[in-house]
Amino acid sequence: MIVPAGPAHAGIMAAIHKTAFPDDPWDEPSFAILLNQPGVRGLIDDRGGILLLRIAADEAEILTIGVTTPRQGIARALLTAGIAAARSAGAATIFLEVAATNAPARALYAAAGFTQSGHRPRYYPNGADALVLSLKTSP
Repeated sequence: MIVPAGPAHAGIMAAIHKTAFPDDPWDEPSFAILLNQPGVRGLIDDRGGILLLRIAADEAEILTIGVTTPRQGIARALLTAGIAAARSAGAATIFLEVAATNAPARALYAAAGFTQSGHRPRYYPNGADALVLSLKTSP
């Protein structure tokens, strides 16, 4: 089940993020700060997944999405819920960054309708390039 997350869930979100991204985890204070900001929404899937989304005016950005167990449909469910949350908040476009080398995530986003709208060379700490993807949520 996917439930909304607030600042009280920062520890849970950090633990899931650490499992999903062991080389670059976000800590509990970082999640607490983000979840206290206007327009930021968190989602937790009780199967072991998180999504953090920032909505500003008619745009949204997926800040992070991670799962503890890949290929179980958790990321797809969170992405669907995040898109719906952004749409209901009036976001006409959703953006995100993904490592150019992350083929499973890129396939997930492509299946949801995201297309490449930018490129950021050497964006990640390990030197990997980021692709900026976007999705129009309204016709």
